[in-house]
Amino acid sequence: MLQICTSITTTLRFLIALFLVSVLSPLPDTPGAASRELLAMLSRMEGATSLVVWKTQYSLTLFKGSSPVKTYRAVFGKGYGDGDKERSGDKRTPEGDFYICSMNNSKRFYKFLGLSYPGLKHAEQGLQRGVITPREYEEIEQAHRERRQPTWDTRLGGAIGIHGRMSEDPVVWANRQNWTDGCIALTNTDMDELFSIVSLGTPVTIIP
Repeated sequence: MLQICTSITTTLRFLIALFLVSVLSPLPDTPGAASRELLAMLSRMEGATSLVVWKTQYSLTLFKGSSPVKTYRAVFGKGYGDGDKERSGDKRTPEGDFYICSMNNSKRFYKFLGLSYPGLKHAEQGLQRGVITPREYEEIEQAHRERRQPTWDTRLGGAIGIHGRMSEDPVVWANRQNWTDGCIALTNTDMDELFSIVSLGTPVTIIP
């Protein structure tokens, strides 16, 4: 029953995102003021904060409960065309259900929201393919039970997150150029805003 409910919720968010992505939110003229207004609006809305990333639409949508609030432009891993992430070094952005497991500033990527990849789905597939050991699978499974960062040191890879970049390049965003090693990249302005909204444990769903 829980799996059915989760599937329905994901499908609903997918359809809502489909409606919104044709009009992506522009960068605010005054990021500080816009962020304050957004935070005030979120405080008046019911439900938990979550993020839905839609790879084929190059977007990340902020939800409050079941309501989409704002959509940001995003780009992905250089292995974008090859589908879901399978192992370290494949340059793919993973797909599935995750949560934010770390939040920190980054010298290279401005700010970084670490995601709980490898997820249980990836760990199960990796175990079946012999990419990880049973012990590594157990460590990943326990980390997910405790809602903390899973190990990023197996052959499945890790250190996948949402981040900005130190030097903004308008060409990247205009041409939807996927340049990361598997992460989700936003503009630094958008990362400032998102960083002030989400928290450790915030759910993140990534769809193809």
